Amino acid sequence: MKLRDSENVFVLGGFLGITALISGLVLALVFQLTRKPVEAMELKSVQSSLKMLNLPQFDNNPQAEERRFLSPAGFPATVLPVREKGKIVAFAVKCASPNGYAGDVEITAGFTPSGKITAVLVTRHRETPGLGSNVCERKFTKTIFNIFKPLPPGLPPNRVLDRFNGLSVPAEGSWKVKRDGGEFDFITGATITSRAVLEAVEQAGKTLALRKNEFIKGDRR
Repeated sequence: MKLRDSENVFVLGGFLGITALISGLVLALVFQLTRKPVEAMELKSVQSSLKMLNLPQFDNNPQAEERRFLSPAGFPATVLPVREKGKIVAFAVKCASPNGYAGDVEITAGFTPSGKITAVLVTRHRETPGLGSNVCERKFTKTIFNIFKPLPPGLPPNRVLDRFNGLSVPAEGSWKVKRDGGEFDFITGATITSRAVLEAVEQAGKTLALRKNEFIKGDRR
């Protein structure tokens, strides 16, 4: 005996419902089985990238505690607390200046709890290769004298970015490149990029100064 159309719809609907239920259960099981390994891989990746900022040893996942703000100049800024045994030992701050030659220039800077810069990386930019990119990129230079030698350990140098190491962003006033009467190096032909990096680092430091107590109050000592 053939099923009527209404019965066909009922049977098909029941089959689809059972299939969806089984699929949901399988996905939930896979999620539970893979959650911890995925979290461990994410933490390892975060720790690896933040170690480039010359931060001390830490055991938390800073990304899980990150908070987003606007800097005093209105730039997007993200503060990541770096903890060891529940106590803040450093901060990483991301900040993007919209004033690069080709758009946003985003930096990530490491800071001690007192606000001194440990290192600066440019993490996103679209500046001109060979000009603005020289302000943003860190790389070891190969010459005929070291071409066969292994790369040295540590962060590759960049004379513009390394100028920030050990400094604290002043609460008042603004940093300037030497061309504008300030103290910071710039690269000829890439002054706009140099200004944008300087601006982003300064706003990162000022944002941290305004917001760090919100994280320190949460120290789990």
